[in-house]
Amino acid sequence: MAERADFALGTVEATVVGQALGVDVRLFPLRVQNTSIDPERYAAIIRRVYTDLEQRRLSVNGELNQAVRTAFALLGNHRITVSINGIDGLGQDIAVLTLTDGRQALGITQAHGEDLLQFALFSDEELVEVLSGVLPRMRPASTGRRTIVQKEERAVSAMAARRQAEAEFDEEETDAFGNLQFTGVVRARPEAPAPRDDESDLEVLEKVLSGPRLGGGYIIVSGIGRRGERLRSTPLSWLDTEDGRYLVWTETDEASGAVIGHYDPASQSGVANAIREAIADIY
Repeated sequence: MAERADFALGTVEATVVGQALGVDVRLFPLRVQNTSIDPERYAAIIRRVYTDLEQRRLSVNGELNQAVRTAFALLGNHRITVSINGIDGLGQDIAVLTLTDGRQALGITQAHGEDLLQFALFSDEELVEVLSGVLPRMRPASTGRRTIVQKEERAVSAMAARRQAEAEFDEEETDAFGNLQFTGVVRARPEAPAPRDDESDLEVLEKVLSGPRLGGGYIIVSGIGRRGERLRSTPLSWLDTEDGRYLVWTETDEASGAVIGHYDPASQSGVANAIREAIADIY
């Protein structure tokens, strides 16, 4: 049966515990402080961390709490990693890292501007529900699914065309996230007018994305495949607009090198389904 426990560590504490157990805690998207490389100063840090852990009963007579040992064992040896990194409707950072070995799952959350890491142990069966609950609630966009094709017009090799198109699409998507406008608490808004039948997907998206963006970010799933190979699923992005939420993902047309960007309206259950499928791609 999977363990259930919650505890918190500062990033320096997590680094010290990790080094003692041979585990690196500097994993994206966590923001971890540097520790001193001076031996005497580092020894003083270790003593301070030891005292703090004993006082909080996370260590007893030098023996780490079972939950702490389980969490760091998962950090060092897991099957699937899912990271969520972005910005919510108030301009606050979202930074969540989850790991699972197929039975036991671990979630680590770091609040906006804070050093503290919140650890939570739970069952692997709850992983998708936990992850889909990380994103702020937002209704799906009303435009239906829309697709943009970024073509390479110059006569270049297929590989060069693919790289160029991917770079251009990534730049456009980065601009979309970089120009986020925050208007305070996100409230339910009236339904947007339905797109005209004669509007192209590009025209519809340009209209929606010309308004304020209310948050967005990235969901990245990676892990170890059945044959021990390192795998990574197609990266997902989410983008919250006045009209609602999109999940964004891309694929490449191998024949033309064109990058195809898909903007799918997504409810919370839609986000959950997308994460579930991404995890299944690894398994």
